[in-house]
Amino acid sequence: MRAFLSLITALDKISVFSFLCAQRKKHSKLLVCLICLLACFASASPDLVYSENLPQAEMTVKGQIRLPSGELIPEEGLNVVLLKLVLNAEGQVTPVGPQGRVKTDSKGNFEFLKVNPDYRAGYQLGTRVDGKLYSTKVFFFKAGEKQVEKDIVIPGITTDINKLEISQVSLVIESGLSSVTVTEVLSFYNSSPDRIDTRHRSLVHALPKSMENFTMIQSSSGPAIEHQIDDRILIINHVFPPGNTQIIFHYNIGAWFGSLNMQREFNHSLDKVSVFTPSGQLQIKSAQLIFFGKQKMHETDFLAWKGKASDSNKLKFKISNVPVDSLEYIVISGIILLLLFLSVIMFYRNRLMMRDRI
Repeated sequence: MRAFLSLITALDKISVFSFLCAQRKKHSKLLVCLICLLACFASASPDLVYSENLPQAEMTVKGQIRLPSGELIPEEGLNVVLLKLVLNAEGQVTPVGPQGRVKTDSKGNFEFLKVNPDYRAGYQLGTRVDGKLYSTKVFFFKAGEKQVEKDIVIPGITTDINKLEISQVSLVIESGLSSVTVTEVLSFYNSSPDRIDTRHRSLVHALPKSMENFTMIQSSSGPAIEHQIDDRILIINHVFPPGNTQIIFHYNIGAWFGSLNMQREFNHSLDKVSVFTPSGQLQIKSAQLIFFGKQKMHETDFLAWKGKASDSNKLKFKISNVPVDSLEYIVISGIILLLLFLSVIMFYRNRLMMRDRI
């Protein structure tokens, strides 16, 4: 409508148009009507072409879960979920919930019927095998398509742990009362295309002395981490998928009068070790660590140290500025009073013995 009014206004300002209207009034009216209709159609046609309210054809998404040779689909089948991914206001990819859930047949085939496509969103198919999530790459629907086929490939399994290496060890140290809490993040990298099973050839990781209250933090996206501790040695029994996997756990170590010395032994170079502590809390001193600056994690500023590359696999550092429990002072005061009392008793005892001799 605005295009129509502006067109009429512009035409009224043109002198030639006034002349034509005076000479050929009938023809000019017809010409104006045609021009107005053309303008209205041109202004409305983009909205018609790109309107989101246009009916969209329902699509079919089908595929197959392809297991390694020798493995069979469970009798009850496997669950397959169709996820929709969109960009939020911050520009991050966010899932908006399952668009459908189906069961496979005995051969691993699955099919989603009557899917309403969103051509601006991405989609992904996912399933769980032995508690581990496996998914396809993100794909998009195209206008005119009626069917999309995507397979979910489950990698094979091997026991060759030589293809599994630690890429990074992070020690996050936070202060407590006369103690510190250490959260360790072990980052493993599986360079093979297969899953690596360590349940028959366990991984080992040394823990520090005087460690207590060990807790394994289970991941919500995977199965429980099977483990056991034998004489300060953490034994890990787990199936590692291709790529990166993190194992996280924490424990407490007691401090004496606000400080403690830690010694850690690793089976790899120290340049893979990083130490973090919240800014303004603890102090870290070590000739084997290089201060790396500040790093923000979960809205908290951390001070970061990086291990120096060396032939030694033993890291030693001192932690100070640990808050002291008043009970420590009470115990020390009691010990001092007890020693004074014993000293007085010994003094008088020796004095009486001297008198008896005289």
